[in-house]
Amino acid sequence: MNLTPEIENIDKIWDSYSKTKDPVEREKLAEHYLYLVKIALGRLLYILPSHIDREDLESYGVIGLLQALDRYQPEKGLRFETFALSRIRGAALDYLRSLDPLTRRERRGWKEVMAAYQKLEGEKGREPTLSEIAEELEVSVEEVTWIIERGKSAFFFSLDEEKEEGEKLIDGVKEKRLMFNPEALLEKEELLDYLGKAIEELPERERLSITLYYFEGLTLKEIGAILEVKESRVSQIISRALLKLKAKLSDWK
Repeated sequence: MNLTPEIENIDKIWDSYSKTKDPVEREKLAEHYLYLVKIALGRLLYILPSHIDREDLESYGVIGLLQALDRYQPEKGLRFETFALSRIRGAALDYLRSLDPLTRRERRGWKEVMAAYQKLEGEKGREPTLSEIAEELEVSVEEVTWIIERGKSAFFFSLDEEKEEGEKLIDGVKEKRLMFNPEALLEKEELLDYLGKAIEELPERERLSITLYYFEGLTLKEIGAILEVKESRVSQIISRALLKLKAKLSDWK
């Protein structure tokens, strides 16, 4: 049964809903615009770590759609679709950020490791080792490894950050900018495409480890059995892959 209202009736429903805020008409509008949730979340749905439920994320996208219906002011001249896309994606990203397991100190440590990695890579013309990164930061290899280990579970949440510390793509003034700038949303989709290509360019063992760990939900022990190496070695492989991916993402424009 198709519950989506016919397109020729949408203007009438909007006109009535704007005046009465009738919940029945609100539901009809939500059903009609439900497709915007898929568009707004886009490829984000396909890079989620396996421990995050896609239906949960889509549910928060629907919440964003309902908020858009409640707050939309047609007299301002902005198309509802443009307004709703920003609200939907913002609600989904707020949900993902709420799951971010890193503390502020751990996030700062992750950024310091990345800065050291990029500096040494530029100086040496090759990928630095964990020992070289530790020496640059004047800490132990164990501490560098711990920082990267903690960052594994939060890696994909950092996709909604900008390079400047503490700034988010959809926060405060930037949220208002994105509401009126659909090109910025398109840019986000291009970033996800860029990440996918970066993963494909990893060496086979690193690419497989990243895929199995983030997208298939396998444990380090299970991945080790596939690669025929110890868990500690799998952890090192994933750590090196994450450093490479973060370095590539920092160069994305």
